[in-house]
Amino acid sequence: MASALAVLSLASCSKDTEGLTEITYYAVIDLEGPVYDQAVAGTPYVDPGYKATMQGEDITSEVKITTDMDLQNPKPGYYTVTYSAINADGFPASSTRYVLVADADDPASGYYTTDANSYRVSSGGTTYYGRSFSIVVYGDGTGTYNVSDFLGGWYDQRAGYGGSYAAVGQFDLAADGSISLVDSSVAGWGDSLSALNDAGFDAATGTISWVAVYAGMEFHVTMTK
Repeated sequence: MASALAVLSLASCSKDTEGLTEITYYAVIDLEGPVYDQAVAGTPYVDPGYKATMQGEDITSEVKITTDMDLQNPKPGYYTVTYSAINADGFPASSTRYVLVADADDPASGYYTTDANSYRVSSGGTTYYGRSFSIVVYGDGTGTYNVSDFLGGWYDQRAGYGGSYAAVGQFDLAADGSISLVDSSVAGWGDSLSALNDAGFDAATGTISWVAVYAGMEFHVTMTK
């Protein structure tokens, strides 16, 4: 459905509205396939497709695609693909797809879901997550992995504080499935994890688990692809 913005024409209108049409129609860009996609490193990325319309007219051919991913030879990582179009009055519209690229033999990279039975231990006692949250894990091809939140979404998603309160960072994954902390950061509070204990990856079940020690609390996180 096209979006429209009515611009009133008054005798006393300013120069700011000169050249604008009375009604501005915005482009609407609908993505086909998954918004959160996955691809194999070294294999050309095949876009699932998209369609753009404006005021009922197909303008798909006018869409511009921008991304930092090498579409012909993607490297391991997590990328955004942005589809954008501009209407006659210069107003932009866009949609974004997220693509996780991993080596074909990398079992750990992927989109994870926090187990609702994960829990936090603090001075106030034990509190269960109670719901599932989305976590992204992706490797760089060397055994080092990035994680979107070591805390499993506790502050970012459960508490609704937003991405600045996720404990982002990196960990190393050994051949035996053991995990060791490389670094971490919680931008919103300007601090980091104290430790990452009992951390490991089970390739058979696609499960990552650990105890993230943060601000004197323990976050017992289990998440599965």
